[in-house]
Amino acid sequence: MIGLLEIRRRKFQFALIALIVTLISYLVLMINGLGVGLNDQAGSALRNFDADAIAYSDKAGLSVIRSELSQEQVDRITVETDAKASAPLGYMAANYLKDNGGVESAAFLAFDPGTIAEPKVVDGRMLTEEDADGLLVDKSFLRYSGLDVGDTVTISVRLVERDFRIVGETDEGAFFFQPSVYLLRSTWQELKYGNVDASTPVASIVLLEGKGLAGASGPGWQAVSKSTAFANIEGVSGQQSTVQALRAFGYLIGGLVIGVFFYVLTLQKIGQIGMMKAVGASSFFVFRQVMVQVLCISVAGVAVAIPLTWLTNRAIQQAPNPVPIAFTNGTFITTSVLLVLMAMVGAMFSGRQVAKVDPIIALGQQQ
Repeated sequence: MIGLLEIRRRKFQFALIALIVTLISYLVLMINGLGVGLNDQAGSALRNFDADAIAYSDKAGLSVIRSELSQEQVDRITVETDAKASAPLGYMAANYLKDNGGVESAAFLAFDPGTIAEPKVVDGRMLTEEDADGLLVDKSFLRYSGLDVGDTVTISVRLVERDFRIVGETDEGAFFFQPSVYLLRSTWQELKYGNVDASTPVASIVLLEGKGLAGASGPGWQAVSKSTAFANIEGVSGQQSTVQALRAFGYLIGGLVIGVFFYVLTLQKIGQIGMMKAVGASSFFVFRQVMVQVLCISVAGVAVAIPLTWLTNRAIQQAPNPVPIAFTNGTFITTSVLLVLMAMVGAMFSGRQVAKVDPIIALGQQQ
């Protein structure tokens, strides 16, 4: 085709355009990866709960931080929802001492062994009822802390320090932008509330398994789906809005820049276009050549940007405290398709110019 022939003959000029497309694609991919990474940091542990719905105190505003449930409420939730399975889960944020003496925060999730709240262990062993001073920690916790399975870690909460032994490693993700740590629910009560009595809350939320549980409610509680629970994590909605705005601007600017480049190229070829029309070529035929060029250049740019983004992510993950960037196959596919489509839309500027070219005037201007 004529469009491909021109690319081959004007390699340097089209290579520069392909470089611009690559940089734009790289930028948009990194923004999308940042969005996925931030979502993972915000609540991948919640998404990994083995539950279909989550029940909160109706006074908490769907906030895990503010939700507190008594034993009576937990029992009522289990009965009134008629869930296939249920499990109370406690939450608190607490500081721990790193191997180098620094202090960091972690999300402590309290569960009962043998329930659906129990996380999957990838190294070490599961907690038992006798492990009052035992912890299961996410792999990111081990990375940030410099500790390993079998080590002792000091937890600081309510002006009290207590030593725990790491008995197992999980891969459940983060919660509230903190690595997740799992401990027994009885231990969590002591750490968070001190003296435990009949009035002490026994859980923050209740995990529910079964169909049609989202939207259920009763005296003192309400249940929602995991997706709704995730959307109500503090900071998530604002974060997602920001990332989505950056994505939209990235696609828009990418399409406009590519469109402007090919519009300028079209203006430079008015004479050639006029000659082609003079010998019988239609405006659609000429515009089709332009679109072929746009498609080839945009696909080439995206094809280079994807491995470049992947290598950048690998390099970032080697850092002691990596930026929260993550990619999925869906991220690459969706971003690539949208970038190519926006490039094609941007090329419509050239189509209008091609249609306006009059062969006689164009040829006259070249004399």
